[in-house]
Formats: sequence, structure tokens, C-alpha cells
Amino acid sequence: MEQQHNQLVGMIKATRKKLKPSSSFDSEFWSSKADLLSMDSKRVELYISLQFHKYQDEGGKLSREQWEDTDPKARECLLESIALARQAKIARAQADKMKGSHFQGIHSAFVKLFNSSKLGLEKAVSKGQQEASDQSTMRDLMKQAYCPSQSNIIWEPVLGTWIDSRYVVAAHLFPWRSADLMGSIFGTGARDELFSNGIFLDPAIEKAFARGFLALVPDAKVEPENPLAPWEDEEERHKALKEWEMTHPREYRVAVLDATPHCMKEPVFAKKIYGLESETLAGLHGRRLTFLNDARPKARYVWWTFLGAVTQLTWKGSVTNPDSLIQKEVLKRTRYWGTHGKYVKKNMLLGFVQELGHDVGSIAESIMEHAIEDGGPVDPEPDPSGLAIVADQVVRQTQEHDGFDYEDEPEGEDEDEDEDGDGDGDKDKYDRHDR
Repeated sequence: MEQQHNQLVGMIKATRKKLKPSSSFDSEFWSSKADLLSMDSKRVELYISLQFHKYQDEGGKLSREQWEDTDPKARECLLESIALARQAKIARAQADKMKGSHFQGIHSAFVKLFNSSKLGLEKAVSKGQQEASDQSTMRDLMKQAYCPSQSNIIWEPVLGTWIDSRYVVAAHLFPWRSADLMGSIFGTGARDELFSNGIFLDPAIEKAFARGFLALVPDAKVEPENPLAPWEDEEERHKALKEWEMTHPREYRVAVLDATPHCMKEPVFAKKIYGLESETLAGLHGRRLTFLNDARPKARYVWWTFLGAVTQLTWKGSVTNPDSLIQKEVLKRTRYWGTHGKYVKKNMLLGFVQELGHDVGSIAESIMEHAIEDGGPVDPEPDPSGLAIVADQVVRQTQEHDGFDYEDEPEGEDEDEDEDGDGDGDKDKYDRHDR
């Protein structure tokens, strides 16, 4: 198996060398990109298998499924592999689309979602400088909005307490790297709202949100009194959500979407300090956020994070629970946002429906309730850009969590050059899991 892994790494290196930046990003480019992503997905799968066999050789007694549930790195890599496979699927579809006679062109921001380097699209400012500047701007805007009277401490709304500013994360509700696609997703003017729509979070809570374990939902009664007969109080729950839509400011609470990871069950918080009923992240379910004033992030960006979390939940289920049970679980969670707010353009949501709910009408209906009718075609062609953003975020989060800055390694360059002097060339990319 290790030999198979090494052979695959060699194939990936060879494909990366051949994949040159292209001014047109033609069908051949996208086809090669799809091949590369598919191989990388398989490489991560092989890595997981190798680590499980290593665990067994060391005397581990858990089954493969149990081990994946309890080992944080295994769970992350599993989701990374799925996200890479989804990227490959989208790239393959893009290659096929560009062969057609009615192809209308492609947004440069979409191209960047599939390239580990900037490929000449953003040369003015380095990644590190840009990220630091953007994050500083966002923190300043958020402090002015949420807690303007303080300088060294920040109000954390989930825990409902003041925390030293050094230990609070200014969490983006939409990834800043994909800001150029915001207009295509949310409508005109959305790009200008990127840095004014975030939320301050404890680092452990922020990480759980980023991984799709937690989400923010309307603070309204959405769970049925009788789970076995949800239709009995359906009208009452719809009424509660309509009332929530009419309120200002709108209030939110925490919903646990996936309580199975080990990190959700282990003690994280001091109950006495924060006045919590539980020490765990899973114990935050149903907790209402507390704000100091009327400032709130816009509902459409909060809902976007929920959509991304549900997407990740579906991907996990495709491996751990491939039967219809996962669809039922997803349907339960879409109830949390059973409002009729129009947040995202219709063609973007159709891209998600293709991935999540095209076989289960009720899930598709719940998602499409939030579609913006922008005067375009009644039945627009699904746009995969939103789905590609979610996949890109999953891959980036996993790789950057391992300390690998893959944006520093552009395709088309000599990847065998030993830039760090360790004699291994680009071996770090493929062995990064072992760090």
C-alpha cells in the first residue's frame, strides 16, 4: 500500500509539472486539473488507510469506522479527500462545458478556486500581507460595531462574556479569498459587505463552526414537540419563523449539527466561569447568543455558513452512513432555517441542490426557498461556484491546519527544486500529514 501511495505521488508530481498557467483556461486545462484533483483525493484516502494499518500494528483494537470517528486527523483527511473529489467533479464538468458551442466565459475568481497558486491573477500583494491587512480591517470594523467602548477586551456572544482580545477570533462568515464571487452569489453590492459581516468567537468554537460541527440558526421554535409526528405543530413552527423574520434585531442560537467528533465531547470550558450547563462544545446546542447592542451580521451570510455546514455533513454521511438515514438527518437540520428569506441567487442554490438534495424533494425545497429571483431565466443552469467555495475551504482548512502553505507552490514550476534545503524537493506537500 505504501508503494502504491508513493507511485501516486509520482504521478501527481508529473501532472502538476505539465499543468501550465493558461490565458484561456481551456477544456484541456480543466480536464488535467480534474485528473490531478482525483489523484490527490485518492492519495489522501491511501494515507488514511496507511495510518489505520499503523494503528492496528501498534495494537489498536478499534474498527476502521470507530478509529476515524475518534482520530481528529483521520476525520479531517477523510473530509479533505471528499472535498478534493468534489472539486475534481466540478472541474470535469467545466471541461465538458467548455467544449460546447454556447459557452459564455468564466469568472477569474472561479478559476482561482482550483489553483493552489495565484497564477498571475493577484501579484500586487503577497498572500501573507493581504491576509494580515484584511483580518486587521475586519477586527476593527467588528469592534466598532459590536463593542466600541472597549480596547483590550472583546465581547464573545456565544459564551456571553468579555475575553482578552488576544484570545478571540474574528470569524469570517464568507471566505475572504472568494470575495470576488460575492456579487455572483448574493447580488450587487455584496462584495462591500465582506468585512462588516463577521462574528467574534472563542477559538475552539470558531474551529467547530469552520468544520461544520456547529452552526448559527434563528432563535425560534423549529424543533417539533413530537419528532415522530412533526406535522402536528408544523404550522406553529412556520409562524414562529415568520415572526423571527420580522423582528429587529434578529436573534440567533447555536445548533449542533454533528456531535460525534471526539472534540465535541471532551471538556473545553470552565462551567463556573462562563455559567454553562456543560463543559463541551456539544453542550452549546440551543444556547442563545447575547449581543451588547443591535448590531448583527446579515442573515444571508449567517445562512451561508449553515449551508456550508450542511454540505459538509452530507459529505461525511456519504462515507460513514451512505443510506437514506443521512438524508433524513440533513432534512432535520434544514428545519432550523425554514424561513423564506431570499439570500442567494437561484442558479447558485441549484448547484447545491444537485449535490445535496436532488433525490429528496423536501431538502431541495427547503434550500430553494432562499433563492433570489433576479429576473434571469425561470430555470437557470446550476452554477457550481458556491459548492466549489465550500470544497476549497475544506481543503485549505485541513492543509493549513497541518502547517502546509500550498499557495507557495505554483503549478508549472520545477517542483523537484529543493527550496528549503532539506533534500526532499516538494516531498513536504505529500508527507505533511506526518508532521
